[in-house]
Amino acid sequence: MSGDKIIRDPIYYDIHIKDSEMSLIDTLEFQRLRNIKQTGLTYMVYPSATHTRFEHSIGAMHIAGEVSKGLKGVDCDLIRIAALLHDIGHPPFSHSLEIRGYNHEYYTRKIVKKMDIENYSPREVIDVLQYKGPEGSLIGGDIDIDRIDYLLRDSYHTGVAYGSIDYNRLIKCIVLFEDNKPKLGILEKGVVAAESLLIARYQMYSSVYMHPTSRISETMLKNAVIYGIEEGLFEVRDLSKMDDIDLISILRDSEGESNKLIKMLDRRKLFKNVLVVRYNELSPYEKWILINLGEEEIRRIEEELSEKFNTTVFLDIPPYPKISEHRITVLAGERRYRLDEISPLAKNLKWAYMKSWDVRLYSPPDRYKELREKIDSTKLKEILLQFRDRCMESPILDILRREDRIRGRGKLLSIVKERGLSESEFLNELQKLIFSGLIREEVVKVRGIYRYDYSALEG
Repeated sequence: MSGDKIIRDPIYYDIHIKDSEMSLIDTLEFQRLRNIKQTGLTYMVYPSATHTRFEHSIGAMHIAGEVSKGLKGVDCDLIRIAALLHDIGHPPFSHSLEIRGYNHEYYTRKIVKKMDIENYSPREVIDVLQYKGPEGSLIGGDIDIDRIDYLLRDSYHTGVAYGSIDYNRLIKCIVLFEDNKPKLGILEKGVVAAESLLIARYQMYSSVYMHPTSRISETMLKNAVIYGIEEGLFEVRDLSKMDDIDLISILRDSEGESNKLIKMLDRRKLFKNVLVVRYNELSPYEKWILINLGEEEIRRIEEELSEKFNTTVFLDIPPYPKISEHRITVLAGERRYRLDEISPLAKNLKWAYMKSWDVRLYSPPDRYKELREKIDSTKLKEILLQFRDRCMESPILDILRREDRIRGRGKLLSIVKERGLSESEFLNELQKLIFSGLIREEVVKVRGIYRYDYSALEG
């Protein structure tokens, strides 16, 4: 390590950088990340949240190296490089602008494919980024290095008293085991440290990532960019080469709706929240429809409401919370458990996540008082009915309605695969159905092991 360069970091203090890694950091593609904010427009609420994807990527590389030191069969250098490059395809303002089919993972692979990486081929790095091999499990597992760094870093830069993780203890308890393929888990003695990760993420989710003002600001920015694309200012793929400064400059110099919205953001003249529909106020069918709506369908709903009230209205449907940490495998001797099987905290936090999710409707500030008295959830729910037939298609739900109850996730997966769903599609749809309340997942203890049973619920 004596010949390494050192980057000073507020979270980990000294981060050692090898020459091979420095050559990647110094590329134009990676330097672009200096001007892409990690948490989008969160700085509209927390002024110091101006940290970027640049330092997060370096921090993720550091955590990857620390974790891999204790894992046999893991190429430490390869996982550090993959972690360093894992966000290189992000659009300006990070996840705020994953719109019109933009997928940062796709553009990351596209950029990495053209990079000159010392000692490794681009294909080897891309395989890790696609979660292949033991190194891939560190990037995309139930507990991954990306999440550890962004929680610590976002907490530090927002200044909130959340996001505290006993990460030194946690990374020492991470182990690699075989379960058809290499998979990450934790030792039983690391359960409390894993719970600290759960608590940190829940608190950051509810108080920072889902803050009402951040959501309004990002909805306005997202629509300004959509208008910009429709006005011919740029194409979706151009976002992979732009940073925050490029994008804002183009929108400020434009005319039309995109310019109006960005000027409002510049003056912090934000849209107002005229309607909140909370998780418990929606039926399972309504929740299922909402989380399955595509961008064009959301646009149709906005246009219908905008025409009715003669003003611009934006509908904000956040992604449903994917709470994969609750599935962390805990190794206790010869037995394996899911974290939420043995941790009451993990089990209860799962439901707390769901119930903190809501749908919001925004209007221009000068129409706020008027529309707040006119708009209620009834009109929105009536509009949703027109999408019911298309959105209600679900192979898993069809199977459970026919079978009444299926004992064991493996059995349900095997039946679903016969219907043409892959394992990843199965897990994604299963999560959405559980979130919506259309199916029930029950944990049953059978001869010392846990089994997951599934049944359909009436909507």
